Amino acid sequence: MGNIIVWFFKVANIRLIIGMSVVYLIFPLYLLPNIINTGNVGPLDLLFWYNHDTLYHMLTSYGEALRTRYIIGLLTADLAYPIFYGTLLAMILTLIIKKLSIPFPKKIILIPYVVVSFDLTENSILVFLLSTYPTKHTVIADIAGFVTAIKWCAFVIIALLLVYLVVYGLRSRKSKATANNTPKEP
Repeated sequence: MGNIIVWFFKVANIRLIIGMSVVYLIFPLYLLPNIINTGNVGPLDLLFWYNHDTLYHMLTSYGEALRTRYIIGLLTADLAYPIFYGTLLAMILTLIIKKLSIPFPKKIILIPYVVVSFDLTENSILVFLLSTYPTKHTVIADIAGFVTAIKWCAFVIIALLLVYLVVYGLRSRKSKATANNTPKEP
């Protein structure tokens, strides 16, 4: 794991993050809407939380063709998407820590992969539920909603962590600059 962290700190730079951000936009703006096109109902994994009733109502509304298309999307673009955004978030965390000289444990940059693991777990459960429809697995469907909620909560925590690190780093930098500019007493 140490080698991965060293690699992140070695390669993270603003150009890479800008490039990754441009590639990232391809997922939500083109790939996911075109591959996981669930019509007017919308995909389950964009909801904050759902229970088995909501899930099975949505699966019924999709129809057979959309359910099949959703499975394909979950196993292709939505398999790569979490790994990509997790890596992008890890790169952003790395750059913030590196550029603002924040004295936090370097392992903190791996936190986005917690969201990735919940997102991939959610996708796996949804593939199972979509492929076994119309058989109802109410407990598994409720677990899917719970995993989705955890994914979104973890994402919010990461967003707050990013904001906190930037504020902490900027304040720390400002206080160091102020301390260096303060005249020394004889």
